[in-house]
Amino acid sequence: MSKSIRNSITVLVFFLAMFGRSPFSVAGVQQIILVQNSGWMLPFYEDPSSGFKELAVELSTRLYNYGAEEQVIASFNQSFADNKSPYLHYSGTEQAMIRQAIVSIAPVMKPGTRVYSDTDFKEAILGAVTQFSPGKPCVFWIITNNKNSPYNSLETVKRNREFYEFVNGSEEITRIVAFPYAMKVQSVTKPEYRADGLMIYAMAYGEEAGRFLQDMLSHNIPFGQQAARLKPLNAEALTFIPKYVRGSESVTVDNSGRTLLLGFDAKTTPGAVDITGRFINDFYPYDIVSADLAMAFGFSNNNKGIYAKLSTDHIENIISGKQSSDVTVRVTVPPVPSPWSPDVIFGSGYRSKGLIRFELKNQKLALSNEFRSLMHELFPDDPLPDLFIPGPSSHSSVTHQPLLVQVTYPSWPLVVVGFMVFAILGGLVGGGVLFSREKMYHVSVDGVRKNFGLRPFHQADIINSSGEKIGVIKRGIIKPEIVLDKEKASQSNVRLM
Repeated sequence: MSKSIRNSITVLVFFLAMFGRSPFSVAGVQQIILVQNSGWMLPFYEDPSSGFKELAVELSTRLYNYGAEEQVIASFNQSFADNKSPYLHYSGTEQAMIRQAIVSIAPVMKPGTRVYSDTDFKEAILGAVTQFSPGKPCVFWIITNNKNSPYNSLETVKRNREFYEFVNGSEEITRIVAFPYAMKVQSVTKPEYRADGLMIYAMAYGEEAGRFLQDMLSHNIPFGQQAARLKPLNAEALTFIPKYVRGSESVTVDNSGRTLLLGFDAKTTPGAVDITGRFINDFYPYDIVSADLAMAFGFSNNNKGIYAKLSTDHIENIISGKQSSDVTVRVTVPPVPSPWSPDVIFGSGYRSKGLIRFELKNQKLALSNEFRSLMHELFPDDPLPDLFIPGPSSHSSVTHQPLLVQVTYPSWPLVVVGFMVFAILGGLVGGGVLFSREKMYHVSVDGVRKNFGLRPFHQADIINSSGEKIGVIKRGIIKPEIVLDKEKASQSNVRLM
């Protein structure tokens, strides 16, 4: 990969480290649909029954509906003289223009000849990155018959393997999946050119694009079927599916099929639970021949005294998409808070998030027989499965599986607290009403009784028989206070009765 591309990825990683998110997240991830139009693809363009272009349009539509509105439509073969590959047909968001661009793609001949162009996958990828999405995250959707033949090389198997090694060895390409698609076609002008199917590759360029593609695939988009994963093979190997549990009221998985949910009653919360279940091999299209298994476990809020243990340290012969034999996972549960804890009383019980880490070492993978048969059916003259041989990165893998502990509490603490709060509020309201009421006080002024109605923290003037103000009576919290003007009240006799 060129130095400029590596520098772009370095900048992306720097932004992720500084801000905790991708700087391109607002703009989204560019979708680049690359349609092969070399001579090898002639049957797909000429056969009247071919659904090749309709497939490309449908792919674009499903990406658009998912939210990937910004798309690039380009064709690729191999550059020769004035013929440049890849060639841009459209870039934008207008679906009608996208469809028109796809329909307009046709096989290309080498300039000045009657010979159709050759195919160079590597050139197509590098050219698409530098021309259509320089330094930015993107997903390539490559529609191809899987024949890579630079300079019309007959060594397509060797060229395919070189391309496969290139994309697997590239750190910038973070995720690769493939969708085999059956389509029997035959060329009209060259009847000897025929095919039984094609391959759609999705390649994520950059970490953000990898997350985007992973999320898309988790929703069975775009084709509603499981994709054949080619990269990475060092993560997301297994999913632990529980069957039953000892020491807990219940154990299930959430709607995503990933998070384990452990349910407890606060009265019976044990120190540890034993969950018996099975591993599902998520490495489609690979079988896990054998691997050493290790496990770690922790909670986000309290890891003191927490440990995890497996009933086995080795797994073997787990067919792609199938389950292992029973495995028991023992995990300790952190102490739960008191029923009188504010989080419990004013919340909906107690929850604690944990994370289980499954690590496979000395991992040995093999292409499943089912997938191998499918490849031979679609590509009978191409030893394509040999290209899916796992590389060095597949010797170990780490899988993280979330766990959520949910504890239910009796409702009586909330009732007690509610009653106490009600009683306190009632007392405050009642006391406030009583406290704020006006009270009558009697003051003798030179033997004449005068009445004063006062509310808390109010006052009234004291007037003598001559109509002169000689002081005030103030009410505080408890007792009233008489404050006299010493000069004017010197000849008056004032007292609180």
